Amino acid sequence: MPTAESNPSDFPAPRRWTQRSSSIPWVPGNVDQMVPNLCGLLRDVERDGEVERAFTWPATGAGTTIKAAVHGLGSCGLIVKAGDTLSLTREARFFLDGEDADYLAAVLHANVRFMGEMLRGIGSGRSHAELNEVAENSYGLKWGTLDQVRRRSSWFRALGLAELWSHSNQVVLTDRGHSLCTALQLAQTNEIPGFADLHQKTPELKPAGPLALAETAALDQNVLVNRKPQWGYLAGGGSLDNFRILTDLAFPRTTKDDYIRQCAEQFTVKESSAEQTLWTLRALNILEQVGMHTFAPTPVAVEWLESGNPLDLVRILHSKVALVGEVLSALYEESDTGAILRWLTLGFPAHRLSRGELTRRLAILNDAELVERIGHTRYRITPLGELFHDALPCLEPAGSHHSSSRAIEEAGPSEASAAEIVNHGQEVLDAAVDSANPRRFEEAVATSFRLLGLNVEQYGGPGKTDLVVVFWISPTKRCRVTVEVKTDSAGVVHENDIKFDALEEHRKIHDAERVIVVGPDFGGRLPQWAMSKSIPLISAGNIAEWISRSRRARLFPQELFYLIFSESADSVWTSVARNLDAIRQVTSALWESGNDENDIEFSGGALTVRDIWRMSKGTEKNPLSPSEIEDALALLSNPLLAACTSMKNGEFTSTAPLHLVAARLRTFADVLEDGLPLITGGPDVDRHAPPPEPEEAEARNSGRAVPEVVPEQVRRWAKANGRPVSSKGRLPNSLVAEYLAGVDTT
Repeated sequence: MPTAESNPSDFPAPRRWTQRSSSIPWVPGNVDQMVPNLCGLLRDVERDGEVERAFTWPATGAGTTIKAAVHGLGSCGLIVKAGDTLSLTREARFFLDGEDADYLAAVLHANVRFMGEMLRGIGSGRSHAELNEVAENSYGLKWGTLDQVRRRSSWFRALGLAELWSHSNQVVLTDRGHSLCTALQLAQTNEIPGFADLHQKTPELKPAGPLALAETAALDQNVLVNRKPQWGYLAGGGSLDNFRILTDLAFPRTTKDDYIRQCAEQFTVKESSAEQTLWTLRALNILEQVGMHTFAPTPVAVEWLESGNPLDLVRILHSKVALVGEVLSALYEESDTGAILRWLTLGFPAHRLSRGELTRRLAILNDAELVERIGHTRYRITPLGELFHDALPCLEPAGSHHSSSRAIEEAGPSEASAAEIVNHGQEVLDAAVDSANPRRFEEAVATSFRLLGLNVEQYGGPGKTDLVVVFWISPTKRCRVTVEVKTDSAGVVHENDIKFDALEEHRKIHDAERVIVVGPDFGGRLPQWAMSKSIPLISAGNIAEWISRSRRARLFPQELFYLIFSESADSVWTSVARNLDAIRQVTSALWESGNDENDIEFSGGALTVRDIWRMSKGTEKNPLSPSEIEDALALLSNPLLAACTSMKNGEFTSTAPLHLVAARLRTFADVLEDGLPLITGGPDVDRHAPPPEPEEAEARNSGRAVPEVVPEQVRRWAKANGRPVSSKGRLPNSLVAEYLAGVDTT
């Protein structure tokens, strides 16, 4: 390509390291075709900024669309988009005027990480693998493959700045490459998260936009506690750049169908995922519906886009989503993501975050330079983050919960191990007789009710209500119950320890409907007096038993309410347990019949309700009733689960073994908890990655080491967590995957 004499004074100033893109632009072709293809695309966009039209790469003759071609460039400082129109940046026009290779390299360096830095790192010659080590060790870029280094190398070769010497498998600078390296302004280590001592200088907190400031000014504790638990699915992820792109797609306004189409094309996702992205952005107050089928960025989102202040986006998200700014609070105490998650769970038990949700929050805070990553799973708050946190209204953590380290409080009973359940049950029993520390028992009881799925308000102190528990009965009914927590070193609470007039007064103060008393046990005339006033007495043993039972048979709040305020507690547990056992028995019977040669020959492996009832009656200690079998079949044959198929004449056939049915049910739980759509496509790979150089094939194929799986450890974990597992034979892949996801194997 023609090359004009470069003048470094014309080079664009590099953006801050954290604002540069990690991905290098992609255009098709070999090193001789890349620049001509890029020039052809830029000239085509300069002539016509329309997005939705065909385009042919001039050097290769391959057909595509302008939209797809421009998407491959990423954020490299050459093309900008306003609504549905594309235009060249000043730097792109300057480059086209002289097709100066050095100037193009300087533009890429200004907008993409590890461009000039890699040029300098080449030195007297390095292989791609060695350059990838430089990227990680000196600049914190942990790329899993050599693709990004190889792409940069291809651009250097296309621009005449470097060569690839096949005999030594090394990238080597040309004279022009050496010259350009000295002319570029390279990143300093104090710009790079994880390598910077950011506490050496005082940052400047940019003032919030008026609308963003109004959003946070309206936040009080009541608003904060009622924020969305998750921000939902976003095509392309939740990075700062991606939020900009998704918002730009609707600027200045767009129809619903057009937004879905653009989003699906740009991110290569299904239209259903693109539509979910639209609703997520609407719920986050970033997009709004301005017509019957028309959407546009909200005024506060427009203010953020025009100001370019990433902190305003964080303010918008914090106003709508729980535990965004509160992550900064956690970073004052913890740095490891596991410890951060535990701190948030204990401090805000009503807002349980998954590890994935925490990662999304940390990513956006990192993009906004409020936190920095200092290790694989470690972060720290920056001075800018401290200033921002001080000015941000945040939800107040729940009292002294942060002093507790019991892992049971990080997960519900269904997720905690058997040992953790036993430990917590023992803590409830021990705390009940620790009269010298009544607060300990209050904490244990409050934690127990939260683990059972109830909302708990803690008060405590002399003359005050200890707890208020809120039962969600229905969409139109909540039942508030005051809880009096009593300890006794002898293990028995008597009538002289309870003041019923005070209990009634506390009930009225907190607008509660009922009262309960919790203690180690009860004696004397207290049980009789409490019964006459319809006040249930709940022992520490009752609570420990409920927590233990909940691990296998989870009750809903309305069922817990009935359990506490009725005289048929055992019937509640029995009913839930029988319903669960009916699922097991029916699934097992269908699978057994579907694999029995005699049954297959006689009935095609199909069973009726009567057949299953007879099998249950003959083999089970607690046989099922026909109605219980019918209820189980209604669930299993539902198309959403499809664990069995309904045939003619009331017959049913199995579709999968027990462990696969269990895996599908757990998938439902994962989707409900994480709020993300199931991934139905292939792996998230870069389809534009160039083929590896021959000398790099071995390095490319080398992946991260897979943790060793010891079968006995998996079986112990499975049994402790209620997962079905055989005592010998091959372990199911789904079970191994669950084990690796749930256990720290590092």
